[in-house]
Amino acid sequence: MKPICIGIMVSSPSINASLKKLSEQRDILLKASYQALDSAIAAGRQMAAEGVEVIIGRRGTAHLLRENLAIPVLSLPQSSLNALRSIREASKLGRRIFMPSFRDLRPIADFVKEFMEIDFAQQIYTDSASLGRVIRAAAEAGYEVAVGGATTQRFAAEVGIRFSEMITSEEELNETVENARSVVWSQRQQLAAARRYQSIIDATSEGIIATNPSGRVTTINRAACRMFAAAADSLVGAPVSRLIPLTAITRVRHTKAPVLDSIERIRDEMFISNHTPVLLDGELLGVVSSFRAAAHVMKSENRVRRTLAKGFVARYGLENLIHASPIMTHVAELSREFAKTDSCILIAGETGTGKEIIAQSIHNLSRRRRRPFVSVHCSALAEHLLENELFGHDEGAFTGAKKGGKPGLFELAHEGSLFLDEIDSTSLSVQLRLLRVLQEREVMRVGGDHKIPIDVRVIAAAGKDLWQAVQQGSFRKDLFFRLNVLRISIPPLRERTQDIPLLLRHFLAHYAAKYAIAPCELPQPYVQRLAAYAWPGNVRQLKHFAEQLVLNQSFACGEESLERLYRQLIDINEHPQQAPRAGREATLASQRADPADPPPGAIVAALQQARFNRTRAARLLGVGRTTLWRRMKELGLQ
Repeated sequence: MKPICIGIMVSSPSINASLKKLSEQRDILLKASYQALDSAIAAGRQMAAEGVEVIIGRRGTAHLLRENLAIPVLSLPQSSLNALRSIREASKLGRRIFMPSFRDLRPIADFVKEFMEIDFAQQIYTDSASLGRVIRAAAEAGYEVAVGGATTQRFAAEVGIRFSEMITSEEELNETVENARSVVWSQRQQLAAARRYQSIIDATSEGIIATNPSGRVTTINRAACRMFAAAADSLVGAPVSRLIPLTAITRVRHTKAPVLDSIERIRDEMFISNHTPVLLDGELLGVVSSFRAAAHVMKSENRVRRTLAKGFVARYGLENLIHASPIMTHVAELSREFAKTDSCILIAGETGTGKEIIAQSIHNLSRRRRRPFVSVHCSALAEHLLENELFGHDEGAFTGAKKGGKPGLFELAHEGSLFLDEIDSTSLSVQLRLLRVLQEREVMRVGGDHKIPIDVRVIAAAGKDLWQAVQQGSFRKDLFFRLNVLRISIPPLRERTQDIPLLLRHFLAHYAAKYAIAPCELPQPYVQRLAAYAWPGNVRQLKHFAEQLVLNQSFACGEESLERLYRQLIDINEHPQQAPRAGREATLASQRADPADPPPGAIVAALQQARFNRTRAARLLGVGRTTLWRRMKELGLQ
């Protein structure tokens, strides 16, 4: 800890000597000057610049220094008792005594005249010049002795009257030095607290300005100085109106209530500001204002969204669209063209035709490719869960709501793409909310009270004719038109049979590599039979069948095994009119047995295709949900 540094602004040699002795006993650094009154101001400023922490001076000098310096200034004690002692000493030099007094008179004149039988007078002075005038006037009036400090001594000598020094006791000097030490320790603690406070507010990226009740700046942090292109030294003490409009601050001062999340234009830039009153026992001590540049808030929000959306990446491109047919080449060309736009896209196609590959390819070809690709299967979630996933929720929105709330998929997909698969399965209430989001480009969380702007490209997919759903009343017409801006129809696999051999070879090679098995060599007639099959599950079904072939090949299965797998395949055909003859006969035979009772294989396949959603599986089988439930119970399918 560095030693205390005290400045002495006293022209009395005896007092200076006493103070020097006291400072040496307390390990205090001392800087002395013999200047007094207004001539001491420049010397005091020099002391402050050299690291002096407190100055001690006589009464008048101390008052003037205090008014012109930022560091503390202490006065040497001048009690009435010491004044009387000084007058008594002066009476040894003459009976007419004059005592100049700085700014006010001492209440001792009557006492002196009554008990000391002395002709005593006082006169007020305010600086060196006025001190000289009152001493000259006293000499002209016949006063013989002047009592005071060194400046009084100088003027008394000039006019030819005697001088007696104002007495200050050793005890008072000792007390003054102790007071100076206490002031310095207190000042150091306050300075340390202020530095910590300043470091704290400088550490934030928000601009912070504190003002007093009259609207002048008391504190400003580094960020605010950068925002408003000004130095802190030039702003502290200045009216805050030089920096920002007073509208919000005036409102806080009148209402004593905060103004939060206010959007203000300051110097042609938009800021989000908060203004909070500082109150003590209901009295306004000032206002603390914080500012964030709106552009920086948006950048921070984007970083948070990208962090939350980590893992939402489109993995597929058009190179994953294995095809040889002209119709799929046209689909690929449309995807490339549509990727250049930001409009909504509706992808129509049966389950398993590759709608998500097309959606991801469009995203990866668009300007949004470096942003999140978020995919949601609308049919996989109940209505309230789907709303929660799409739009998010605020804290306390419902029992079990996540603390702090949860951003929805629309928020996570900000500046990217959102793929709504099987949108035809959504309820009318969800469709209404989707429509509002698409129209307003804003989303409101479940249980929320404010809207969040979003920039999302929506790609929707439907496994059935959406226009037919509109006519049936299960899908909103306005949402259909909003989604159907650009449209891609993916044909089922049965309408592009030339792709089947190519896809089959690709999947066989893929699974052979995956399971480290030698690639299957299928007889050409067998491949032709597969190409003639209707493939109700489309490419997804073909892919899984290829996996079956590869795994059975690993068990050294021959033609008998291939035939068995083929028979299992055609047992679940959903399109008997397009199936091979053997498949049609088997299907018709099962229908003749009991058209209301689908076979076990068909039930299993439909459940797998519907992701074990019984309503959708019943729809695929062409039976009621109750019928499906009864058949599952009869067959022991849980």
